[in-house]
Amino acid sequence: MESKKEITKNLLANSFKKLILDIPFKNITIKMITDKSKVIRPTFYHHFKDKYEVLEYIVDEDIMKNIYEMVDSDMEYESLKIIFIRLEKNREFIKKAFKVEGQNSFKEILGYKIYNIFIRIIDKHELNELYYSNVLTKENMARYYTNGFVSFIELWVDKGCEYSGIDMFEAYNYMVSHSIMDIIKK
Repeated sequence: MESKKEITKNLLANSFKKLILDIPFKNITIKMITDKSKVIRPTFYHHFKDKYEVLEYIVDEDIMKNIYEMVDSDMEYESLKIIFIRLEKNREFIKKAFKVEGQNSFKEILGYKIYNIFIRIIDKHELNELYYSNVLTKENMARYYTNGFVSFIELWVDKGCEYSGIDMFEAYNYMVSHSIMDIIKK
């Protein structure tokens, strides 16, 4: 059962999600969020410091919820697949959220969360001995896979989310499991 605090946070987040569908992020005010939620302004600040924190909360709740637990339960493949499925479920919001630019952008928030997943996956397993081990640190590998993952999501959004989340995950999985030399005709 949700606590009163969770209910209020979700109410504010849902109001924000509805607003961003019709209003550019930069034009959304705290007052608009609280008016739509039918709560007073101090209530907002009791739960969030600003609308960027609401955006991060939505990423945590609607996309990343239980993903770390899945990774910890040896469900790495499934956890990445679930992210694409959840993005598809929230596709209209995601399209608008990707337009949030600058520091604390949706892309930056999502990238940070995905990076932490890849770090967690790497930390869970022993790495193969690599010839370029001074370059291929766990942080550099996590950054590489994060950039590909987030870029793939951004490509999907740019194309209007015309493919299913499952299709995008399968395409992503193919790309990360094959080198460019495997893909091109020789």
